Parts: sequence; structure tokens; C-alpha cells
Amino acid sequence: MTAPDLQPYIGVIERLKPLINTSEFNEVFTILTADIPKPKQFLLKMELKRLGQPCSYYIDLRGKVDGEVRPYEHAGKTHYMDDTAIKAFERGIKRYNRYTLGLYEEVMNTDNNYRVRHKQQTEQRMQAVISGDPLVASTSVEPAEAEQDKTGPSLIQFASYCSRGEERMNFTIDIEIEVEDGEKFQASTVDLSVSGSKLKIPNSRRLAAGQKIAILFKGLEQEFALGFSHGIPYQVIDTEVVERSQYVRVKRLPLDDEHGFSDFLKQFIHGNKRRYKVNLDNTLDAVVVKGYEQFYLPRISSLPVFLAVREGLPVPVCAMTTENNRQHVQYFQDERQQSVLMQLLTGKRLKSCLQKAPSERSTILYCFTHAAKGKLYFYSATSDELLQLPDLQNIFFGFAAQKPSWRVFHLVVQRTHPNDSHILLSLPDTADQEIAKLNQPPSQLVQGLIKDFRYIVSLTDITAQESTALYQQISYDESKLAQLKIFGHAKLDELPPLESVALQYVNLRAEARFLYKTKVLLKINQQTFLEAHTRDFSSKGLQIETAEQIAYQKGDRIQLALPDMQKISSKYGLTELEYEVMAVSKSQLIMNLKMVEQTGPHQGRLFFEQLIKNNRAKLTLAEETPKYAGLSQALRNMYVKALNSFPFYMHRHGIRYDLNVIGRGAEPNNLHRLLGVLGDKQQKVNLQPLLKNNATNLHFANQLKGMKRQDAPKTYEVFIRYRQGQKKLEQSFVTEFDFDLKTAQARQFFVQDALANDLLFCFKIFLSRTGRPDTEHISKELGYVSVYAIHKAKVLEEELWSVVGVGDVIDISDEILLRYGVSNEQILAQQTKRREFVSSVEAAG
Repeated sequence: MTAPDLQPYIGVIERLKPLINTSEFNEVFTILTADIPKPKQFLLKMELKRLGQPCSYYIDLRGKVDGEVRPYEHAGKTHYMDDTAIKAFERGIKRYNRYTLGLYEEVMNTDNNYRVRHKQQTEQRMQAVISGDPLVASTSVEPAEAEQDKTGPSLIQFASYCSRGEERMNFTIDIEIEVEDGEKFQASTVDLSVSGSKLKIPNSRRLAAGQKIAILFKGLEQEFALGFSHGIPYQVIDTEVVERSQYVRVKRLPLDDEHGFSDFLKQFIHGNKRRYKVNLDNTLDAVVVKGYEQFYLPRISSLPVFLAVREGLPVPVCAMTTENNRQHVQYFQDERQQSVLMQLLTGKRLKSCLQKAPSERSTILYCFTHAAKGKLYFYSATSDELLQLPDLQNIFFGFAAQKPSWRVFHLVVQRTHPNDSHILLSLPDTADQEIAKLNQPPSQLVQGLIKDFRYIVSLTDITAQESTALYQQISYDESKLAQLKIFGHAKLDELPPLESVALQYVNLRAEARFLYKTKVLLKINQQTFLEAHTRDFSSKGLQIETAEQIAYQKGDRIQLALPDMQKISSKYGLTELEYEVMAVSKSQLIMNLKMVEQTGPHQGRLFFEQLIKNNRAKLTLAEETPKYAGLSQALRNMYVKALNSFPFYMHRHGIRYDLNVIGRGAEPNNLHRLLGVLGDKQQKVNLQPLLKNNATNLHFANQLKGMKRQDAPKTYEVFIRYRQGQKKLEQSFVTEFDFDLKTAQARQFFVQDALANDLLFCFKIFLSRTGRPDTEHISKELGYVSVYAIHKAKVLEEELWSVVGVGDVIDISDEILLRYGVSNEQILAQQTKRREFVSSVEAAG
């Protein structure tokens, strides 16, 4: 932006902009600035040179303007701009003759930019305050925000989409309904398909599910000779009363001349669907639900483990991995890289969870390992087991928490079935071969792999530094350590393999990686080098593998050389290249490196950019090819139909961040129930106890602003005290986050105080920054919507593009009680109160 002290000369700047990169610039500049002091002339010339500098910035106005943003290609780059910005861009190209920094600033400061508009409104209010105009001064965005808050959050029911076998047309026509006793009454259609319809009937009439009726299409009879004087037989599917009208869904029953009437309806709908509009409700719903699912699933911190039942025993077969959970798979591996989950997820533990109510099929799993004679031994106990063995509880916590391998997991068990692996597209059955292909069930190979799957165990690492320190403070009798053997898992010669299956979603890597093996020398000191080789490379990073274990950690900086590459290029210096370690494998043999660019350009980056440019067709792209095609999608479908977590979404609208969309799985989370206590029919969930007058919303927004998509989730703990029987919201809930209660003592006091008379719920929140939406996952449904209602498709896309953060909420109430040393009697009392609360909510619902 042009500095404020140069604003008086903005007219001169505008006249000189077209001449910045021409031979006439100096001459015209001298004439126009003859009356301006020399110091100002110097500053003006520097400013004009700055504005005329070539610019390489991408312009991305998604979520920043109120216009419709679309891709715009220029000089090999794709910008995202609305029409106003595109016009400004094209005017600027003519003015500057190229893409410059000045042009970039002009496009980013168009009048419909939310940031610019907010600044203008703020200045107007400031001027109003100074001038004493109370009407203008009181005008702000707050009323709009307040109005939005009143509507409550949108609730996304995961896996709620359904397929439709045929197109349904919005079509209103007069009909006559004849019931079984011969009585007739007038009604009308709302929509119509070949095999069914939605009807609007007078509220004075009542039809029941299963009832058979005959429909006489009086409106159609006026234009077409249908020849069905006795009506067409239908059966009522369900009914719904909305604002004094009754809506009835019906399906058509077989009749003797079935084929003729079906053909008539098919031709009628096909010929009129552009005129009367196709009913897109179920496809629109599917696009929204699938879009939000696809934001949430890649960011889950929980590790879903799929168990088959074989010879009466639960056997972990697959684990669905994401960027946030794949380290858990490594944690549960012994020194032979074999998964020990078979030993930890015993039938007894699963049965203990499954015997609980659906809302409580979970427990806390405490784990640690002990290394002896080159072998790794696993120990584990659940919170339920420790409550039954109070004499060992302190010994276990006090000793185990001292171990570096100490972990605390939230474990929840969900039932599943192989049939849940297949989800059809929410599109009518058409002749589109590609849709038919996408609707195919999993392959025979995948079906064979999952045929015995019956349970999904989700493991979420809820270990916290503070909780570990508290467990470590527990005193215990060291002479009784031998008693912990009952929690140990014996070494087995053979353990069933666990297949790690990466969740398939849009690739959000900043750049492509290519497979290539070449020699690398890691510099240890001036005389010593460690030999390694590359596994893959990009212009900005490398993945290398060493023959022996290395001691590097994330964040370390290293120097390396590429001797073989140096032989083929003398243009770039490929010795002493500086890289930063981004990740190290558990085996300590593989490292991911990112180049470190300091004062000058990084020679490695320049070399690899040239290598990729000249050899793109010859290089092999490093893609994660799934071992079993279609298995990832099958597991994804099974998981999304079973989960019971509490996802929430942060949207960005200009400068505003809103938490106004939450998700729900097959079973509501306890937080769903808690926030639904003071809800109503229009607003089933009230987020105020969680948002605390928008303070939490602002805290999350500030956190997201400093995060990148690849960053690990930021975690929070929230303590909610629920006082039953209160009439007002502010009296019913007391909510405190860990950033409110600064010390462990303050949190412990809050917990103990709440337990005296009230219900205490505690949750751990995992907040992640999102990338762009995975529109490939919903492309077919979105494309279908675009054909008939492109404006609706654009609204859906804009809604998904505005998502900037996703949160996952895990119930850790039981772990909090154990962490703060609550007595077993109080814990059991709280669990009983919690069950009674859940029962009362479900009964009321």
C-alpha cells in the first residue's frame, strides 16, 4: 500500500503508472514533479518503482469478497477472483503491461473486499462517534451476528444420504384421492416420479402409513387421455404435518397396464423436467453431508481399528490411517514391527464395553512398554479394570507414568457390518455408465477381506503433559511392583498382521514428489560423512534413507551433498546443501527433509526445478498406490456409519470466523445431548454453553490464523458443570477451558466442587486447519445439481470453500476423574448420574 505521507500525490502516481517501465518515464516524472520538494520526489520514484516490480503472488479471493469467485488463468498461474477483481486485473495489465506488485495491491483492495469494507465501516463509525451521530455510531455487524446466533448451528447427520432410483420432478397438479371405503377428496401433488409421489392433502383428512389409496390425476386427464377411470393404486409410506398441511409420501402399486402408465410418466417427466425442475433435495443433502464428512475424516486423530470375528475371537485386521493418527499404529508395534493390538483389544474388554448403553461403550486404556533383553513388552489396563482392582490402581499409575512410553487412550467400541461398506451415489438411476461403475459394490477381493468384520475400535491418544505429571506424583509401594504382571502381555511367536489402509482423499501436497534413488552424503563434521540415498524428491524437499540408524530429530538442520548429481551438473553447487528435518521414521532410518533458503537461492531447489522441468515425462510420480483397490473407500463407509464423535466446523466469512456447523454420527455424543438440553424444535442444539458468549469462537479463530493445514491439531480440554433443574441457560451451565483454569490446582478444585451436587462432563478438543475441499469426492452429485440448478451448486461450493477449521471432540470425563484423584465411590456415583441423565434426555426426545 502507498504510504500515508504520499497520499497527497496519488494523482501524480496514477498518471505515471503506465509509464513506469517505458523510456518516457524519467522525462515525464521530471515535468510532473517539478514543484515537489526533492525528498518527496525521491520517495515518489521509489514508490513507483516498487509498484512496477514484477509480482509472483497468487491472488486468492475465496472467502474474502462477496462476489462469485472463479478460476482465472494468466501467464501459467491460476488465480481465484470475482468479476470485480478480474476487471481490475485486466485494466491493470493494460496499464502496467505486466503483472506487478501495484496491480496485486489494486486487486486486493477492490470495494467489495470484506477487509476493505470492514475498514470503511470502522472509519465511518469512528467519524460518527467524533461528530456525535449516535445512529450511525451504533450501526455495526453485531445485529447480523446476533441474528445468526439465534438460528443455531446446522446439524450434519453423517451417512444420512440416500440414493434415489429415478428422477423426481417438482410438479403441482390437482388430483382426487379415493380411500378404501369409496370416499373421495381433493388434493394436489408436490412432486412426481414414475414409482411414487409426494402429496399435499387437507389437514382435516388423515392418512396412515400402509394405507392403500387410488389417485385420479384430474389435472393430467384434462390434457392426456390416460384411460384410468378407477384411479391409479398407491400405498402410503409416511406422513408429516407442516404448518396446518399434511404431506404424504406414496409409492405406486402394480396394476394390469403397468407398462403403459410407466412409459407415459417417464416421457412426461423427461419432456417437462426443464420446465418444472427436477427435485434435487436428496442430492443437495448428499453433497453437503459428504462434503463435510470429507473435511472431517482426513483430520481425525482417532485410529479406527477394524476387527473380524474368527473362530469366536476378535482379530484386528485393518487400521484406517490419516496424517494425524498413523503414529498410533507405530506405537502398538513391538521390536519385530508386529502389531500387539490383538493382545490389547481382548474379547473380555470388548464385551465389557458392549454391555454398556450405546452412549457409554467406551473406556480409558492406559499403556506403557518395558524393554528387556532386546524385546519390548507391553502392559495395559482399562479404567474399568483399575476400578475393580483399587489396591493396584496407585501402583499402576505411579510406576507406569514414569515411563517415556506412557500413553492414555480413549477407547470406544462400535458395531459394524460388511453391508455398510457400500454406499450408492445419491443420483437417479440413469444410463450414465460412469455412474453405474461408481455404484458397483466392492470387488470380490475386498468383500472377502471384510466379510467377517463386526466391530470398529477407535483409539484416541488423550495423553497430556499435565495429567502425566499428576500421575507421576502418586506414591506407591515399590515392593508390590511384581503385582503389575497381571497387566502384562506375553510375547507370542506369531501375531496376525495389521493392514494399515490410508484414507483416500484429495492430495493437498504443495508440489509433486518423484521417485528417484541417488547417493547422498550427510555431513557429520569436516572429515566425516554418512552415506544415504534418496527415496523421492521435489524441488523443495527430499526423503532419504540411511543404512544405519541416525540420531536426528524433527527441527534439526543438516548439510548434505549429492555427489552423483553434481557430476551431471556444474551449473549448481550441490555440496553443503542445508535442509531441515521434518520427520524421522520410528526405525530411525528414513527422514523427510525440507530445504532451508537463507540469503541466496537454494542451489538444491534450483537444480531440482531444472531437473523436473527437463525430465517431467521420464520421472515417476510418487503416489501412494493402495494395496487393495477399493478397500479404503469400504472402510471409510463403514466408519462413517458407525462413529459417535462430535465434529464441528469453523467457517470464515471475510474477517469473521463462525462455529455454526456441527456433525453427528449414528449415535449422539454426550456433548450433543448436553447442548440439546435447552434446545427447541427449531434449534435442537444450543452452542452457548460451549462458546461462552463467543469467547471460545474467537479463541479458536485466533488459533487457526496461525496454523497451516499440515500442522498437528491444537488440543484443548473443556470442563462443563451441568446443574440440572435450572430454568435459565446461564444458571444451568458453568463452562471452563484449560486456558481459563490456568493451574492444575484450579482445575482440580473445579472438578471437586462440581462433583458435590452436579454433573461433570469433560471433553478433549482437537482443532485442525483444513485445506481445500475434496470436491472430487462429490463431483458427480455436484455436477448433477449444476445441470438443473447451477446457482445452488455454486452456493454449496462457496459454503465448503469457506471452511477453514475442523474440530473433533472426545469425551474424557472418566479420565479426568482418575487424573485428579477422585475416589472410586465418587466416580461410580458420577457414572450413575450420567446414565440417568442420558436416559432422561432420550426419553424426552
